[in-house]
Amino acid sequence: MRNHRITILNKVAPAEKAFGEKTGYRREGSLNSSYEFNKGTKALREGSLDAYDSVVFRMNFSGNVAKKITRESLIEMRGKIYQIQSLNADHQENKIIIRATEMTTQVNIVPEPYSDGRIDGGSQSSHEIGG
Repeated sequence: MRNHRITILNKVAPAEKAFGEKTGYRREGSLNSSYEFNKGTKALREGSLDAYDSVVFRMNFSGNVAKKITRESLIEMRGKIYQIQSLNADHQENKIIIRATEMTTQVNIVPEPYSDGRIDGGSQSSHEIGG
């Protein structure tokens, strides 16, 4: 069941890296995914102290957004950001399975460029993690 909308964030390189400048991420697009907490004895065996911070996303491997997911991508869902721990694409089954951990640090999300190179509506924004 694909019942949650997630957004894929990919790393972008700044034009000039200034002292103290953070890595930026740009929203590539959204797609539907199911997710579940990676809990139980398997999660405990794998060393997850808080298995509720670790989730498994399952989605179809179709469309342009799914094809842009890499090991360095981040996932945004319901105001939380998740860092990918493992990424398994099964092209025969047309599925992607991602294991990810909720991030507790701030992520720098850069604005979208227009097709003519202008930047979308202003300054860079940061996404606060948590409530």
